[in-house]
Amino acid sequence: MVQVRAGRTFRLWVIVVLLIAAQLGLVAPGENKAFAANNGLGAKPYMGWSSYSMQVYSGNSSWITAAQIKAQSDAMHTTLQSHGYEYINIDAGWNGGMDGYGRPVPSTTLYPNGLSEVIDYVHNNGQKIGLYMIPGLAPQAYNADLPIYNAPGCSMQDIAVLPLTTADYWGLGYKIDFSNPCAQKYIDSIANLLDSWGVDFLKFDSVTPGSGHNDTTIDARGDVAAWSQALAPHGIWFELSWALDHNYVDTWKQYANGWRVDWDVECYCTNTALTTWANIARLFPDAATWWRDAGPGGWNDFDSLNVGNGAMDGLTQDERRTAMTLWAMSSAQLYTGNDMTNLDSFGISLLTNDEVIAVNQAGRPAHPVSTATNQQVWYANNGDGTYTVGLVNLGSAAATVTVNWTDIGLNGAANVRDLWTHTDLGSFTTGYSSVNLPSHGSRLLKVRAAGGSVTANDDDTGVKYTGSWQRSYNRGLGDYQDDVHFTQTNNDYFEYTFNGTGVELITEKDSSQGNMDIYVDNVFKGTVSTYNATRQLQQTVYAVSGLTNGSHTLKAVKKSGTYMLLDKIRFSVPADIAVNDTDTSITYSGSWTYNGSRGFGDYQDDVHYTSTNNNYVQYTFNGTGVELVTEKEAGQGDIDIYIDNVFKGTVSTYNATRVAQQSVYRIAGLTSGSHTIKAVKKSGTYMLIDAFKVIGNKIQINNTDAGLTYSGAWSLNGNRGFGDYNNDVHFTQTNNDYVQYSFTGTGIEYITEKEAAQGDVDIYIDNVFKATVSTYNATRLTNQVVYQITGLTSGSHTFKAVKKTGTYMLLDSLRVTP
Repeated sequence: MVQVRAGRTFRLWVIVVLLIAAQLGLVAPGENKAFAANNGLGAKPYMGWSSYSMQVYSGNSSWITAAQIKAQSDAMHTTLQSHGYEYINIDAGWNGGMDGYGRPVPSTTLYPNGLSEVIDYVHNNGQKIGLYMIPGLAPQAYNADLPIYNAPGCSMQDIAVLPLTTADYWGLGYKIDFSNPCAQKYIDSIANLLDSWGVDFLKFDSVTPGSGHNDTTIDARGDVAAWSQALAPHGIWFELSWALDHNYVDTWKQYANGWRVDWDVECYCTNTALTTWANIARLFPDAATWWRDAGPGGWNDFDSLNVGNGAMDGLTQDERRTAMTLWAMSSAQLYTGNDMTNLDSFGISLLTNDEVIAVNQAGRPAHPVSTATNQQVWYANNGDGTYTVGLVNLGSAAATVTVNWTDIGLNGAANVRDLWTHTDLGSFTTGYSSVNLPSHGSRLLKVRAAGGSVTANDDDTGVKYTGSWQRSYNRGLGDYQDDVHFTQTNNDYFEYTFNGTGVELITEKDSSQGNMDIYVDNVFKGTVSTYNATRQLQQTVYAVSGLTNGSHTLKAVKKSGTYMLLDKIRFSVPADIAVNDTDTSITYSGSWTYNGSRGFGDYQDDVHYTSTNNNYVQYTFNGTGVELVTEKEAGQGDIDIYIDNVFKGTVSTYNATRVAQQSVYRIAGLTSGSHTIKAVKKSGTYMLIDAFKVIGNKIQINNTDAGLTYSGAWSLNGNRGFGDYNNDVHFTQTNNDYVQYSFTGTGIEYITEKEAAQGDVDIYIDNVFKATVSTYNATRLTNQVVYQITGLTSGSHTFKAVKKTGTYMLLDSLRVTP
């Protein structure tokens, strides 16, 4: 409350010169409505700068002068713009009065050559510019009963609510009566004027319910609707502020591209600090409340990200990184409030970390596993077999924070990358722990499934609902994560796009439910029933496997019954195929040397290396993507990457200390087929090649697949924690037991463990004996390809594996080449 009062005092001083605003509320029946969320903007959270934090810090309006805006524009152009920052937003106090139609006039004191000169300067730097307004009608305009521009017969006293009513938090303006068509014409006249100036963005402050009035005593929803309609034709981003009431989120989402979820982040510590840790920490509960509401078209606004200068921010380095982590993983608008001409090196490293920025721009807001303790795990399922995972210690002492894969819907082992240090941390079978994470510290990780299945809950932001869907939660019935989405309207549907080779739709069955039509990649697959006389939970009502590895869309349409429910979606992710540096299909050009038995943790304990610039390595593969794995070390430098002879970029393999098995380049989404990666040494003493990983068009079939036929006394062993595909195997102890699988393709691989208790297996293809393979090894090895055949005629084939010796025979998975 102290901060709110301080903020109110400053804002009153800063915006008293505005005395302007307006808006429409309820559109007349039959009138076309234009919504900001449908205005073609907001595909991603915007990135930029706002003047307000420095206005507060300095205690004056010098931060919105022409000279300052130009200086900030130049600084952004030099330091941040290449990383995606583009908006220069001028906050309160830019207005110098109004014209004869009640429209704002820029201050001639702040902008002696006109505001348009500043706007042109910003645009010439390749940037966009924003301004600030508030709801309501200025008393001066009302008292003078000014005419409304381009609206004959309309004037200000026609559009005021009577008796006169306050329209904003500060009581500066009068509420507008949007039942009068003249009101929309007034707002249109201002929006048209802003557009003529070249304005790209509008921050709309003191929006209620919110802004300290979480009821309808001051209700700006009419203003929001009117401004949305007025701005949409001009392509002006519409951002609402501040501390908006979540109970009205559907309204904010309908009309705006963004909405502030809390009070000002600034601490109002003049010439001392921009913010405090308390003002950052309070946003974690907000993020947990609002995350489901953000997505393309509109985003949760956490206010300015003030992490650019440690002497000014009011935060420790750990707190600065945690703030950036929160903004990034929440897909909050990424705009700083720092003086961009005075960023320190650490602040620049935070604001320009492209891997972290990519998380923000991907638009998949993270949510917590639990907020019951200060040691929190936040995650987002990215729909492609990867997760963004934030580990956060909100406590006052160092602590260990652990993410368990099962808690985030990941079944099987996963590879972990630290996005702040650009370091691959390795493969982990059941989870990852950050030991002694500092107080207020965080880690931001990219977790990639190493094969297995990935679960998306019904509230996952990747699920797109069309129609009158609602979420039911805290049901206590045993649903996955204790919630479902449901609709009662026939022909309502949901869609989910994923990258993988198979998918399952899992829901309840109940007497009130009926049929749904299933489509995969817009092809009708069948009608399935979700009816049952009694309630059955977490039922797989549709499953498909054997899809090509790539992007697919599942769609389910309600056809009958009182209700249609969605509980969760589970899709299969094939493991990348590792190719060691010694593989004969890899071509080394120049003077390369092999180095084995290194003991540094390289894949298969070896590398190839060269010390000559312009030497290169080339590898041709069949698949949809590839990853280059090497070490990073102080003696290494830059590598140029080419895909199919097209230059893709220069990557660094330098690190102050040695780290093994680092993915320095990865590309996915290539057309299925043959491609070539080429890596050329450019600098550094050495260039090393450890392995390539192929993102294949092969289809991985788990041992639980319904298409597998087990003959004999087979058992399923799950949750093993050894790193098997999908964390499970089938096994038998009886000789001559066998497993059989019919597939369509040109090849197949048999993948299992090797271990001291295992022995020989006979392999048959199309009932023809092909080989006896050994699955013995003195120590346990997982994900081992023990048999592989290629070059089969394209068509239907049958694989059969028969136990011959050893205590056990195991099947982990099969991998089919289409």
